[in-house]
Formats: sequence, C-alpha cells, structure tokens
Amino acid sequence: MIEGLPTLDDIDYSGKRILMRIDINAPIVNSTILDTTRFESHVPTLKELEDCRVVLLAHQSRAGKKDFTSLETHAKTLSRLLGKEVDYVDDLFGSCAINRIKEMDTGYLLLENVRFYAEETLKRDAIEHSKSLIVRRLSPLFDFYVNDAFSASHRSQASLVGFPPVIPSVVGRLVEKEVAALSKAIRSEKDKIFILGGAKISDSVKVLKNVLERGIASKVVLTGVVANYFLMLDGVKLGPENEKVVEENKEGINDEEMLKTLKAYRDKIILPEDFGVEIDGKRKDISVEEFRGDGRIMDIGVETISMLSEEIPKHSIAVINGPAGVFEDEKFALGTFEVLKAVSRAEFSLVGGGHISTAARMVGLDKKMSHVSTGGGASIRYLSGEKLVGLEVVREFWEKKWSKELGG
Repeated sequence: MIEGLPTLDDIDYSGKRILMRIDINAPIVNSTILDTTRFESHVPTLKELEDCRVVLLAHQSRAGKKDFTSLETHAKTLSRLLGKEVDYVDDLFGSCAINRIKEMDTGYLLLENVRFYAEETLKRDAIEHSKSLIVRRLSPLFDFYVNDAFSASHRSQASLVGFPPVIPSVVGRLVEKEVAALSKAIRSEKDKIFILGGAKISDSVKVLKNVLERGIASKVVLTGVVANYFLMLDGVKLGPENEKVVEENKEGINDEEMLKTLKAYRDKIILPEDFGVEIDGKRKDISVEEFRGDGRIMDIGVETISMLSEEIPKHSIAVINGPAGVFEDEKFALGTFEVLKAVSRAEFSLVGGGHISTAARMVGLDKKMSHVSTGGGASIRYLSGEKLVGLEVVREFWEKKWSKELGG
C-alpha cells in the first residue's frame, strides 16, 4: 500500500488477465512521436507483468485536434522501448477486440484510442461510468484492473474510473512512484522550498495557497508570469505589454484574496529583484526598481538568478513547477536552467510535469533530480492538496469491496 492505495504487491497477478490504463499521450508531428518520456515511464510496470495477459487502454489528444489519431504508432514505440512485441488492434470493445483478447496468451495488446468512444469523456462519476458500454463489454474478460496513468488520473473518465467499482483494482509502479515522491514533497517534516513559475497563474496560486496556509513550505519563490502578477499586486508598474500578458493569464483569480495572501505571507514569498527584458531583439537585465515597462519581460534577471542559486540549496526539499521565463528562446533560458541546477543540489528535488520537465530534459538535469513527474495537471492538483479522482476510486473500492473479497 502507498498512501492507502493498493499496489501490485497487494494482489497475486501471476498469469492473470490484466486490463491496464496507461498514459502515452504525446506530441505528434507528421505521424512522428516527438517525446517518448511517458512511454518509458510505464516500462517497469509492463516488464513486471510479462507473464500475464496485459491489455492496454490509452488515449491520444482529443477530438478536433490535429494529433487526434489512432494508437498504431504508439504500439510500435512501446514495442521498441519494452523490447517485446506490443500488438495493436484498431478496435476498443467490438467483436474484433474481444476475440483478440480471448485468444491472447501471455503478452501485450494495445486497444484503440479510448477517446474515439464518445462515452469516455462524458461528465459522470465512477458509478455512472461503470455502467458505460466499454466497462460492461471489457470487464468480464479480466481478473484485475491496473491504473498506471498518473498524468491522467485527475480526470473522471470511463477508462480511468469506470472499472474499479466492478473489477479488483490497484495502481501500477509509475503511480506508486509518483505518489511516493509527491507525498514526500508535501508530508515530509524537512525544510521545503517551492519554486512556482510559468504562465498559468491559477495553477501556481493553488499550490502557493496550499503550501503556505498548511505550513508546508518555509519559502515560496515566484517566477514567470505569476511573479509579475504578484509584483503588480504589490504596486509595481510593469508597462502595458507585460500587464496585458498578466491579465490574459489570470482568469478566475481574485485580486483582493491574493493581495491578502501576499501580505499575510510576505516573509515567506520571494519575488524577482530584476528581469531579463527583450529590447530590440536583445536581452537586457533591469532591476525591478529601475524598470519602466520598456520591453517585454522574458526571464528573471541575473541578480535574481544569483540570489536563488544560493537560497534554493539551503533547503532539504526543493519542488519546482513552471519555468522562470521563455526558455525556448536561448537568450531567455538562463533563469529556468540555473534555477533547475539549484533545485538539483537539494537533498530531495522534485520537478513537476509539463514545460518544466521538458526544460530539465533539454539540459540533462532530469537525471540529477530525485523525481521528475510525468503529470502536469495531476501533479499540480496533488501539490494543491486536491484529490485525484482516478486514484480515489481505486482506494475507495479497495476498502469497500475488493480487500474483503480477496481476503486482504
């Protein structure tokens, strides 16, 4: 068990029929998968189940997007990384898929993109989803359901929450690893610093409020657009261009509430001392005091970078989510990469999913971190103190039903 969640250690899965939800949603351009990080993250669980009959459920993108496509290429990519054939069938729960499942010996079979099926994304709870056609058709064919799709587990969708009410369900090794790392970042009594950046202010605000109000963080560093927002609340004039960027990214944020938070925790919140600004296509570092709104803020400045490089490693646990600037432009990558270096020097370092994990991989710093999360939205919600519905349903029905039925 990990945080009350049943794992593969809690069941006898040898030779059994396993239905496993994974998340291999990836950027695709011209039918080429550009990032296989999520594929690689599932390999340990898949290898552990090699003497089972493992059928995989996954999604790719969503309806209306250019990369909303079948999973045939995904099966080939998984096969290469796993070193074993992962079969693919362009069917989800029709007779073709069901016959292939029934004919399986040990091995792996990837079914079609679950989001090709309209009921997958309907707004329903677990019990309602458990009555959907995909669950009714597939559940009788399996002994266990395994959720290893951490990065999708904040979504109440049929393939994620519909099976635990009707099949004994546990979490896979990736989910176990993610929960252990994120729980340590939240629950450990060691001194913690959180570095929150990026453009989506609401994400950072959720984490900031949780870790400050619950006394989890000793310090919270703000960078990126969220830092600019709090500087504006503090009365700093950033100029029309920068203020427009903030306004475009603060949907759902209450200024009065955030100003109260800033005042209440001013001694714990660290804001930039200077900016990396784009002027005439070049970088110029300007202090917050001297900045008059001339040019677009693209990064934290060198003085802030120097200060954070000293401050962050002083703390036992460092958690970073969101880049410090527009790291895709090499002129403004310095802040993000140097802050990541500082995070990697902490005793325990955790990198959230999404853009900041991409930045860490770009410069090889992912290998120096204690944990790099595969989940953007899921890790944000976990760090915000919110429950992930895909994990909660596994926990709930294990306690209510499956633990007793399996003699646990």
